Amino acid sequence: MWPKLKPRSWQWRGILISAPSVAALVIGVHTAGLFQLLEWMALDSFFRWRPLEAPDPRIVVVTIDEADITYAGQWPIPDAVLAQLLENLNSYRPRAIGMDLYRDLPVPPGHDRLVEVLEAMPNLIGVEKVAGDRVGPPAILAEQGQVGLADLVLDADGKVRRGLLSVKPDDGETKLGLATRVSLMYLEAEGIALELADPEKMHLKLGKALFVPFAENDGSYVRADAGGYQILLNYRGPQTNFTTVSMTDILEKRADPEILRDRLVLIGATGQSLNDLFFTPYTNSLWGVPKRMPGVVIHANLASQILAGALDGRPFLQVWNDPAEWLWTLAWSFVGASGGWGFLQSNCFKNNLFFRGVVLGGGILVGCAIAVGSSYFAFLHSWWIPTVPPVLALSGSAIAIAGYHSRTLQRQSDRRLAKFLEAMPIAVAVLDRDGKPYYANQTAQALLGKGAIAHVTIEQLSEFYNYYRAGTDTLYPWNELPIVRALYGESIAAEDIEIRTDDRVTPISAMGMPIFDEDNQVAYALVTFQDITERRQAEAEREQFTKELFDLNQNLEKALDAELELTDAYGRFVPHQFLYFLGYESITDVKLGEAVQKEMSILFTDIRNFTTLSESMNPEDNFKFINAFLSRMEPAIAENNGFIDKYIGDAIMALFSGSADESVRAAISMLQRLQEYNLTRGRPGRPKIQIGIGINTGSLMLGTVGGSNRMDGTVIGDAVNLAARIESLTKDYGVALLISNQTFVALDNPSEYHVRLIDRVRVKGKSQLVTVYEVFDADAPDIKQGKLETKTIFEQALLLYNLGSYLEAAHLFQNCLNVNHQDNVARIYLKRCHCAESQSSVS
Repeated sequence: MWPKLKPRSWQWRGILISAPSVAALVIGVHTAGLFQLLEWMALDSFFRWRPLEAPDPRIVVVTIDEADITYAGQWPIPDAVLAQLLENLNSYRPRAIGMDLYRDLPVPPGHDRLVEVLEAMPNLIGVEKVAGDRVGPPAILAEQGQVGLADLVLDADGKVRRGLLSVKPDDGETKLGLATRVSLMYLEAEGIALELADPEKMHLKLGKALFVPFAENDGSYVRADAGGYQILLNYRGPQTNFTTVSMTDILEKRADPEILRDRLVLIGATGQSLNDLFFTPYTNSLWGVPKRMPGVVIHANLASQILAGALDGRPFLQVWNDPAEWLWTLAWSFVGASGGWGFLQSNCFKNNLFFRGVVLGGGILVGCAIAVGSSYFAFLHSWWIPTVPPVLALSGSAIAIAGYHSRTLQRQSDRRLAKFLEAMPIAVAVLDRDGKPYYANQTAQALLGKGAIAHVTIEQLSEFYNYYRAGTDTLYPWNELPIVRALYGESIAAEDIEIRTDDRVTPISAMGMPIFDEDNQVAYALVTFQDITERRQAEAEREQFTKELFDLNQNLEKALDAELELTDAYGRFVPHQFLYFLGYESITDVKLGEAVQKEMSILFTDIRNFTTLSESMNPEDNFKFINAFLSRMEPAIAENNGFIDKYIGDAIMALFSGSADESVRAAISMLQRLQEYNLTRGRPGRPKIQIGIGINTGSLMLGTVGGSNRMDGTVIGDAVNLAARIESLTKDYGVALLISNQTFVALDNPSEYHVRLIDRVRVKGKSQLVTVYEVFDADAPDIKQGKLETKTIFEQALLLYNLGSYLEAAHLFQNCLNVNHQDNVARIYLKRCHCAESQSSVS
């Protein structure tokens, strides 16, 4: 049996390795809880996609909104109005009434009347709060044992997805939730009572319903708080899915008796201003501001779930155990690996890699859609099964098998290339795409004295193989070797190389050329070379003649070099670009007061807390530190076609006359170089440093200022002042790089950078608001990834903040901090929201 299976298993080894490996990785990440938020989002989407059920005819919600508060004259509504509301409502003869209103303190007038009404209503359940800041129940209802819990269970993202049936506080007395109390009261009239089905597992039976308590790892939850007796909420729908009657209609006795008689009635606040609102799966939508659900409607959903389960057998949400979820993920991983391998082994689009990649990507998307559809189909049948792990397992295994297939083809290509190169009559050596010696034929090994050694890096090629500059004792620069130049896509020849071994010096002529793969990327760098000893002997005479000519011209070259050195010396104090803009080649030609108007990008940077840092150093160390810092920053500016206008102590002012992109790229490069510099710091006496960079783009005047004995080049203009102000704002927001709206608009392609809007501020000296953006490409990888993940949430929160919706904005800013606790800007805005909300409450 095994001899027959072995060839087939070897043929499918890629699938047998890739699928379980990817599945194990995905399962590990899922078990760690990193997919929990995504799974919640998928569950929320399933609730919104699911067709709405018919309203529950057994439940009526008495709503209290802004119009009802106006009718009552105040909030909380007076005890006299509440007493009248309950008395009128009870006259309609409902079976059970749940009052989701805190009434631990009197609200005059009419408190004595309210106590009489509460005492006379055995079918009424009041509420108390036991979690967090406790709120007591109405005293008379507590004495009569007619109290339920108003507490709701919130997930980490602030949404309600679980229902609380009961809790057992520290005093040891089990307390039932509001929905549980009124549901049991309603079912008591149907002759249905709660039974203990399994004492060990705490399974409860109520009519046709079987209650299984929520466990901390049920579904996609990971180490959730499972305190009390919780169940997963199988929502019937939003407020529109329940029969509602306003408080005013009850007080005016305009309600239809038929919709209230023998019903379960819940009374609660639904107005936006009353703030008894919570995030639920129905909160998010593709358009508009998120809408929250009143707490009384959440209790109505839980009550409906209990009644429908007990009377109609409506199923509760069920989950798989861990082994079943793992098997589900593994199966989809095999689907992705098998499908990808089967397609890549076929002849479809074999000669068109673009369409081949498009079809493979499309197949992955279709497979992911089927996986999501399977989870949604299971949800329609009341099963909550994983959605994210199957999608990632399928796509990950398909991508992994594509990589494996590519490596297989590469190995086959390598074998064919080796046969071809060995047959060539001249010396041949090959580097792979990583710059490692890959191959040398027999002729090459004879000339080099050694073969291809894989651990040698391209920087070590000259030293390891004894490549010397011809006629010198200097190793040949590795980056000028033809084989290295070929690695970067160039075809180049060289005849100034010598190979030196113990017994001979061999001059060679070398030709390097790249070998490209199907994607037009360099796959190998190939060099051919041969011994040119005889040719060198013939050239020696010509070299002697050339030397004589060189001696004749040496004096002239020295004079030219001296002039160039003088020009370079001037350029270290007055940038050549500055002279160029004024129309001069030499600083000696410049006159005082000459100026020209230019459109430029201005960059300011400054070391944070430099004063404190400098106080710990003597003057000599101060200058050494500043020069070490500035010498690392200057190349980043020059490499991006900018020039430094002036040094201001530890600060730099640089100008860019090209595109605004050059200034942004220079700033990113400066921050990256600073990270490298900080690797050498961080010990006592050498603390790590931080800088802030501000960039603005606009019109300025560039020219000379001073007097008859001393003049200097400078730039003047409102654009320069604004750049300096923007740099100072980096301290206020705790970010490294800010750009103005003028710079953002001037970028050739803003999508190349990671940018987010920060604020519209009024800077010193400007009457109009200035829009500033943060560029966070150079942030630490974890901070950068956090900002990318929360960019949409942050921008939505910023919009809500500017619209004055401080509470909603604060929630979204808090979500940003939950993902990325190092987001200083989100923390600043969260504090602003709290201050604004506090001021609004006081006013």
